[in-house]
Amino acid sequence: MTSAALILMLTFLSMSSAPVTDIKILATGLGAGIRVDAVIVRALMVPAMVSLFGRWNWWMPVGLARLLRVAPSPVAPRIAAPARELEQAAGGDRPTTTPHSRTRLC
Repeated sequence: MTSAALILMLTFLSMSSAPVTDIKILATGLGAGIRVDAVIVRALMVPAMVSLFGRWNWWMPVGLARLLRVAPSPVAPRIAAPARELEQAAGGDRPTTTPHSRTRLC
């Protein structure tokens, strides 16, 4: 158990043993909310959404990539590849570009 979790547990334990009923209710509600967040949201929902979105989970918009001064997300060129292959199979001899090949970083 991490030190932050231990501190939270001790805080809720001390609040739930307080003589005032309102503080006991508040401590119980906060403790239950943190347990629901830790178990359901972080342990079940987040891994499920990551596997559901697949590669799109790691997609970064071009504008944000420029702001952070990193390379844009490689998701878009791989999706544009079937269109490029279809055009080349149809005999198109003009060079094709991906959406990110025309953008420059700051």
